[in-house]
Amino acid sequence: MRRWIITVTAVLLGVLCLFAGGEKGVAYAADEAAENAFSGDVGMLRQDGGNYVMQVTVENRGEDFTGTVQVIFENSSMRGNCAYNTEITLPAQGRKQYTLTVTERAVDTVRGLCALNFLDEEGEVVQSLTLRNVFGNAVQGIPVGVLSDDEYELTYLDAGGEDFNIQGMSYPLKLVELDDGNLQGYLDGLYFLIIDRFNVSSLSEENIQAIQDWVKNGGWLLIGTGAYGEQTLSGFDEDFLDIEVISVSDPPAENLLTVNADRYGYYYYYVIGAEIDFAQMAVAELDYYSQQDCYESSENPFVCSIIGDGAAAVFFCSLGEKELQKLEDYMILYIYSEIAYQSDSYHSMGGNSDLEYDGQRALAFIDSRNTNVDFGFLKVLIGIYVVLVGPVLYLILRKCRKKEWYWVGVPALGLIFIGAVFFLGNGARVNETKVYSVTTQRADSNQEDTYFLAYRSGIKPWKVRLEDRYEVAGPGWSGYWYNNRNGSGVNDYYYMVGNDSEGLSVGIKPVENFESAYLYAGGKTQAKGSLSATGLSWENDGSYYGTFRGAVTNSTSFDLDYMAVWADSYIMVFADVKAGETLELQQALKEGRCVYQSPADMYGDLLYSMVSIYSNSVDSGYEQDDMAALFIGLGLADEARPAGQDNAVIAGVIRDYEKAVADKCSETSYGCLYSYAEWR
Repeated sequence: MRRWIITVTAVLLGVLCLFAGGEKGVAYAADEAAENAFSGDVGMLRQDGGNYVMQVTVENRGEDFTGTVQVIFENSSMRGNCAYNTEITLPAQGRKQYTLTVTERAVDTVRGLCALNFLDEEGEVVQSLTLRNVFGNAVQGIPVGVLSDDEYELTYLDAGGEDFNIQGMSYPLKLVELDDGNLQGYLDGLYFLIIDRFNVSSLSEENIQAIQDWVKNGGWLLIGTGAYGEQTLSGFDEDFLDIEVISVSDPPAENLLTVNADRYGYYYYYVIGAEIDFAQMAVAELDYYSQQDCYESSENPFVCSIIGDGAAAVFFCSLGEKELQKLEDYMILYIYSEIAYQSDSYHSMGGNSDLEYDGQRALAFIDSRNTNVDFGFLKVLIGIYVVLVGPVLYLILRKCRKKEWYWVGVPALGLIFIGAVFFLGNGARVNETKVYSVTTQRADSNQEDTYFLAYRSGIKPWKVRLEDRYEVAGPGWSGYWYNNRNGSGVNDYYYMVGNDSEGLSVGIKPVENFESAYLYAGGKTQAKGSLSATGLSWENDGSYYGTFRGAVTNSTSFDLDYMAVWADSYIMVFADVKAGETLELQQALKEGRCVYQSPADMYGDLLYSMVSIYSNSVDSGYEQDDMAALFIGLGLADEARPAGQDNAVIAGVIRDYEKAVADKCSETSYGCLYSYAEWR
């Protein structure tokens, strides 16, 4: 009987094991299906200034999914990979597309490698896909919008399908026909917009404003004139484009181009190569002298005006002229490349290693100036210890009949006390999130850029929530000690950017308990006015500094703690320039308001003279950390300086500026507003 019971029990256990094994197999199959439920792709839609707008496509063949889609872009330089996290709800058999804007510092466009990860609500990776060449294969062409009543005459402007090189990448130009109905739908994706033989006033007010905003935010506008000049120039606001047609030649006749062919480069670039008869073209004489930041090209028949972060090229003739259709493809590409190069938004794409390194040093200097241990206060604490703690300890030891311990205990406790004060004083700054930010903005623009140093102790990983005005974030200036942090795996990352219902956040995934990062954020804000100048000139009078003359006006609503005027090889910095104040330079110099002046051929030369990196105790007559913030603003203004013009930079720094971080944390914030002015 006992043997029978054992036998039956063994059989039952075997059956149960079979069922258990079957269930285990089903669960494994389900897990395997879940791991292969997702598919997706990442491709570049367009460039937006120095950033990249990427389109992410995800599909779900499994059950309903709520979690995070994580796109990790490889950066093979020293900066480390960057992960962009987006909260998403993807139903079963569902498909979604969304866009994200990636900073140029966050990616390696040459290799174009990235990982597309699907994370559950606990942050665990459910499935991972590795994608290649997401920056190369995704782009079919560079879109060029065309607004014209005679589009057929402009088809030659696609340069015959020849590639146009932009930031080291080459793609063919693709013409897109536009009208009042589809304009805004295409506008954000365009690099160039051509308006020729078209009445701009016929557009809706919303579309005209959209074009003006698009240019100010980095778009490149080409306008043909000639016999249609008054129509194509109509409709725009005067403060956007103040150019008028004075007269138009009646062909065949001599005109601006035939008389000055060599001046515009046509004798060398076009006349010989294409045998263009300029006398057969209707050529407009333009009044553009009141247009700011405007110059006459010596290479192409247009005047170019830098407008915000973009530019507009207004031609002396219609681009639909049959004579221009004789142009060689390389000549057409040159038209696009000149306006692109002259635009400060394009000019800034090239990067500046000196700016990156020196700006990083200056931002770290602001940090160190605000977080050094106050040794003066430490001396006070030591004095209190000697006067109070020492005698009290002696009395206690005397009462305990341990007086012989006094000469051992007092020094030992003193060292412990001093060490604790030093540790707490130096470490208090990392008990919470710390941020040191410098926000730069061309005063009359609505675009701002913030570079900041942030860190947090004891939290891994960590992030800071940005104010809602920011639209893009990512790595800032490179930290040279980040090299080889991520190994060779594209699935690992150091920087991270999050986008959820609360807005944008940025942070790092440190490998140690405490670590900092240089970060960047860009977004839209209100224009702040202008910093203008009249009569700026510099005279070499044989002295070390020479004589700098003229007047500068602070037409912003901010009192500037310091304001710099930098022209060519000379710079002056003035203290405490009030909102609305006009400063006559030589008079201010006599009044002692000039706190710094020096010859300055290059931006990098200013680092060690303006900011005492190696000696914080220098009695310079100005606040060193304020000057470091101004130094950063000058560098970014210099990098974005309109090409082709010898402009002076006017920049002012404001303490306690608008915060970059929305979290409750300790933030030291500076603002730098800058403008450009003519000088002679």
